Amino acid sequence: MRDEVGLVRAISVKERSSSQRKERFKKIQLAAGVTRDCIRTLVVDMKVRWSSTYMMLNRAYSLRNCIEAFLEELGRAEQPGEARRKIYALIPSKPEWERVKLFQRVLATADECQQRFSSERAPALHLALPALEDVHITWSRRLEDVKYSDFKPGLSAGLRKVEEYYERIADNDTYIMSMVLDPARRLAHIQENWSEDLYREALALVKKLFRERYMELNVQTGSGAPVPSARSDLSSSQRSRGAALAALSGDESDGGGIRQRASQVQSANEDIEVACDRAFRKYLDYDEGLPTGMSRVEWWGLNGHHFPVWASLARDYLAVLATSVSSERAFSSAGITITKRRNRLKGDIVEALQVLKSAFRNNLFLFDCGPSSVTEADLEDAGQESESRDGDNTEQRVHGVDDDGINIVVEIDSDTE
Repeated sequence: MRDEVGLVRAISVKERSSSQRKERFKKIQLAAGVTRDCIRTLVVDMKVRWSSTYMMLNRAYSLRNCIEAFLEELGRAEQPGEARRKIYALIPSKPEWERVKLFQRVLATADECQQRFSSERAPALHLALPALEDVHITWSRRLEDVKYSDFKPGLSAGLRKVEEYYERIADNDTYIMSMVLDPARRLAHIQENWSEDLYREALALVKKLFRERYMELNVQTGSGAPVPSARSDLSSSQRSRGAALAALSGDESDGGGIRQRASQVQSANEDIEVACDRAFRKYLDYDEGLPTGMSRVEWWGLNGHHFPVWASLARDYLAVLATSVSSERAFSSAGITITKRRNRLKGDIVEALQVLKSAFRNNLFLFDCGPSSVTEADLEDAGQESESRDGDNTEQRVHGVDDDGINIVVEIDSDTE
């Protein structure tokens, strides 16, 4: 059995090795009825690009008939001998194409998982754990499928890697909290797919983080009910004097006051806990989900005032990127900006250029661009046309003098009126 991935890689390298071979492959596609806008070249995978092996196999399988015709033409162009035999040996057999298709399906699961939480314009961290769970479920089923028996070693290694990633991030409160902050699901995924013990642990973790933020926003800032102190109404001298008197005197006349203040502290703490629990359940028990077509950022922008503590958590957690795609793309884009002729740009200039490029491509400008010479010329032409139309519509006046010497002015409308 041959290595189908290595075979497809060798074919792709051979097709891309010269402009003549690229043109030959293009003509074969045209002869097969492929329109010019749908003509494709083969793809070579690379270690530093995600899903590149999947894309290489996908492109090769979709053009398998053209690949066979291409290799046959290359073989006929060679002299009879070893070179022709090697080229003909590159033509995959039908069973090999079938294994390419099966392996493509295996890799498609990982590609779909990666695409789900690689968004740059919307929160995607809440999709990380569900996506890994879906990959694990799909690959586990295929590991037991006889049809994928040739890929059992690879599937087993992939499952171990998925489990390793899952163990690393499952204990991270960022992933769990981001799932809860998704208004479309909240705790639904955890409750439906996790065990009862794991669900209780996740709920306790979320409640702990919520309580910490609630105390930070409502207690320390003074916006909520502050925690009173048992001696907060006494000055330092009064406190020291009272402590001394309490130590020297066996009189319990002040015991009722101390117990009363302690009772007030306990009551205030209970009120805070009740208010915190009410705010915690208010979002989780909210009936309305995420409307169709509305982003999660937009939902929190519209409903954040109803859940201020949850909104504060959403600003922190939903902004976390699930992958490093954005940073990798930024490095690639900076490499395009910095060329041989622009190799002395300072860091701040490159940073400003990258921000400007991103804002322009994503239509993030808040104001329209100023007028250019072209727009000024268009405005002048429009002004001249407007003046000419106004001149045509101006009422004409005929001056005359009657027999009595009185000046007469007659207004005559234009023909257009």
